[in-house]
Amino acid sequence: MCKHQETHFKTCPMCEKHWASRDVFLDDPTLIFNGYQANFGVVEEGLFFFTHEADGCGSTMAFVAAAFLSLYTGKRYTESKQSSLECMGYCLDRSALKRCQAHCQYAFVREVTQIIMDRSHKAA
Repeated sequence: MCKHQETHFKTCPMCEKHWASRDVFLDDPTLIFNGYQANFGVVEEGLFFFTHEADGCGSTMAFVAAAFLSLYTGKRYTESKQSSLECMGYCLDRSALKRCQAHCQYAFVREVTQIIMDRSHKAA
C-alpha cells in the first residue's frame, strides 16, 4: 500500500479536498453531518451522509457506517427491535439523528450519530 493511501481518509468528489484521517474529517467546520440510512441486513453497511459546504462545493458524501462505528465503545445489543412496539422508527428516517432507547442491535448507531454531532457541532 502506498503512503498516500495510508494517510488518506476521503477526497471530496466535487472539489477534491483531501482529509488525511477520520479525525481531521470530523473536525472540519465545512462539513455538515446530515443523515444516517440503516441497512437492516448488515449494521456495518448502513450509510452516514455528510455535505461539504465549502465555497463552490456542496457535495454530499456517503460513508459505510463501519468507518465510524468504532467511535462508540458502549453496550451493543444483538436483537433487532425494528417494527416492534419498542421501535420509534428513527432508522427509517434518514434525517432523524436522535438517540434510540430501544434495546436493539441498531440503537448503538444512534449513539454514534450523537458522537459525530457532538464532534462536528453542526448537523442539518
